[in-house]
Amino acid sequence: MAATGGEPQASLTVGSELRELARVSAWVHDWAEGQRLPPRVTLNLDLCSTEVVTNIMTHACSQGAQNIFLRLGWQGQDVALEVEDEGREFDPRQVPEPAPATSIDDARIGGWGIPIVRRFSDGLRYSHHDGRNCLTLLFRASAPP
Repeated sequence: MAATGGEPQASLTVGSELRELARVSAWVHDWAEGQRLPPRVTLNLDLCSTEVVTNIMTHACSQGAQNIFLRLGWQGQDVALEVEDEGREFDPRQVPEPAPATSIDDARIGGWGIPIVRRFSDGLRYSHHDGRNCLTLLFRASAPP
């Protein structure tokens, strides 16, 4: 359900299988192209959507298959990526930054998804209602066409 013709809002529902990540990326790129977003914003949207959806698939969907709901649209001058899932309640704002490694032996392999999302988005909001996690990421961009 990629946006076409420059639609100001778009939505996509994906399953919890990792192969769905390709659909998410293509959807993000199609919508961003229709909105004439700068390449930097498009790449940040793609990176953050992939990180968030991967985390949901890996951690929240462990009890079985479920759908993940995504929406893209404008909130003022910002692009908003909204992601909803039905996994256990998880507020990424409460996750502390990982401690810097003091040596290569101490370096963490995993656990970098949330710090990446914090670094490459311009705002993060979270709520939990009706059994759903609702995450909104904001990206600074020019006004909609």
